[in-house]
Amino acid sequence: MPDRRPPDAVEPPDPFEGLVLDEEFIRSATVSEPSARTRMLTERWRHEPPVDPGGRRWSQDGPARARRTRRSGSGRFGTRFRTLSRGERWTAVLGVLIVLLVAGGLLFGPNRAHTPQVASPGTRPGSPRPTADQALPGGGTFAGSKCGQHGYHHFPTTADALPAGESAGKPTGPWLRFTSYGYQRPDADRPGEFVFDLELGSGSDAPLALAAPLGSAGVAVEIEGPNGVVAAAHGLPTTVDGAAHTPDGRGWLITDGGATAHVVLPAAALCPGVDAPALAAGLTPRTDADQNVTGPAPYTLTLSAADPEIAELRRPLGTRSGGEVLVATNQLLPAVAKPV
Repeated sequence: MPDRRPPDAVEPPDPFEGLVLDEEFIRSATVSEPSARTRMLTERWRHEPPVDPGGRRWSQDGPARARRTRRSGSGRFGTRFRTLSRGERWTAVLGVLIVLLVAGGLLFGPNRAHTPQVASPGTRPGSPRPTADQALPGGGTFAGSKCGQHGYHHFPTTADALPAGESAGKPTGPWLRFTSYGYQRPDADRPGEFVFDLELGSGSDAPLALAAPLGSAGVAVEIEGPNGVVAAAHGLPTTVDGAAHTPDGRGWLITDGGATAHVVLPAAALCPGVDAPALAAGLTPRTDADQNVTGPAPYTLTLSAADPEIAELRRPLGTRSGGEVLVATNQLLPAVAKPV
């Protein structure tokens, strides 16, 4: 390519011409380290930018970046937030998250009505108020007119048929006892209910023939406390398992081997003014710190069934009086009974 430079042009000398990067050159190079104060200020400014006497904060990008930062704030609050240190900003964000979590738990927490109801310690069932008798939704009759009375039982001979105590041996004659009982509320769409699981037997070689559902007169439940009857119902539906049907198919043959029964008392059978979960706690015997029974339950639960066949089976066995009524109570808790 032809040289287009003017004839009188002079090329400047190359400053690196003749430079040799050898070991002697490297050793002759001088090293300059920052002073201690420079290092201290650099470390401090890394966390907190310096401020000039006029109150303006230093910016790595000069005045233009500082002006952008001031414009990005929204009023006095926005400027103040940006003056916080990194640790203070993280603390503020963490506080906001905690507030949101607490508010979310209160607003959207699980519905407690979906869980079994448990009474708080020291909660009292309340004072019963008498009301009118009425039919229960699942069957049977609520004896509301008996609320607050003392010693009421639907079957007059119930008191005579109460067990005298826990038998050390095999019972003689027909018997009935609780295996478990308690209060439950399956979900928020259904009211609560007391459930009773029982075991019964003939107590002899001869079977006990009972009309369905459990005795010709049905099943009755009474719960009584210091203020009288707090729940009462009769004619309650009952289911029986482990028993054969009578020849006519209308009843049960209860043998000495025993059978089981299940009875439900709806919350509608409680007297007005009575709290169901607190009453459930009152049906449990008193215990000490080691869960040893120290006394009877504050509230007495009585479940009874009546049928003429019960008296017919007792007569030849010479058992104590009780007539045609079988009774179970929570005041005598065999080892198999488990309040739930």
